[in-house]
This record gives sequence, C-alpha cells and structure tokens, in this order.
Amino acid sequence: MRSLEELRKSSGLSQVELAEMLNVSDRTIYKYENDSTNIPNKLLDKYMKAFEIKYDDIFLGDKYDYYVLKQNELKRNLKVC
Repeated sequence: MRSLEELRKSSGLSQVELAEMLNVSDRTIYKYENDSTNIPNKLLDKYMKAFEIKYDDIFLGDKYDYYVLKQNELKRNLKVC
C-alpha cells in the first residue's frame, strides 16, 4: 500500500508537475496528500491511470493514520526476525 505522496515522489514529480498532469491545482495535490479520505472518485481514477496502480494498492486516509499503519507494520516485521 502506498500513499499518494509516495506515488508522486517515486515518479520524481513535484506537486506542481503532477497537478499539471492531472489538470488540477497544486493546492489540490497538497490537500489530498495530507488527507485523502474524501478524494473525489474522478481524481482517484486519474491517479490510478497515471501511476498504473489498482485501487487496493493506494492508501487513502490522513498522514497520521498512514504513519501509524507503517509503524505497526514495522513492529510486526521486527518480531518475525
């Protein structure tokens, strides 16, 4: 699962560049990278097409939730070792 910000950064795009690609403002990109819980389906479809990713592979939520999710995953992985 990857966040919207991770998708953008892994492609080497700035928020401005991605905004131009998706035909939205850079403020829109900023907003949904910080909290994508209410991202419109139309914009989500654009992300899925642009990054060739399935819906289930995108983390939708706010940055804090994502941070907690990643920390729990890290702890689980450390217990396995």
